[in-house]
Amino acid sequence: MPEIQTDALGTAGAVFMLVLALGCAGWGGLAVLRPHRPPQPITGPAWLARVWGLSYVLLGVVLAARAVGQLFGEESGWAITLIHGAAGPLMIFSVAVGFACRWRTRRQAGDDADGGRHVRQRRT
Repeated sequence: MPEIQTDALGTAGAVFMLVLALGCAGWGGLAVLRPHRPPQPITGPAWLARVWGLSYVLLGVVLAARAVGQLFGEESGWAITLIHGAAGPLMIFSVAVGFACRWRTRRQAGDDADGGRHVRQRRT
């Protein structure tokens, strides 16, 4: 049976990382399973919410694997590095497209009277 290979502070850090990993995976899972009602930070089409959710699920898996590896003194393998390499660009892509969708929606709605441009007003 494997034993924990870290001191009390390292164990507390790894347990905290495991809790964060479960939170990331749960938050991303909500977006994957309910793309029309994703968590607040992501807005846009359903496919975008699913991509964002998938990146958070992958990030949660990577954090959990690294925390368990830290607890038992193991190095993360190539598969975890590959998953981590995929989760980062997916998250950046989904956030960038989410901002673009939000900007386009605001622009089409015509929130500003001058077509979406912010004009500095002069003091008189």
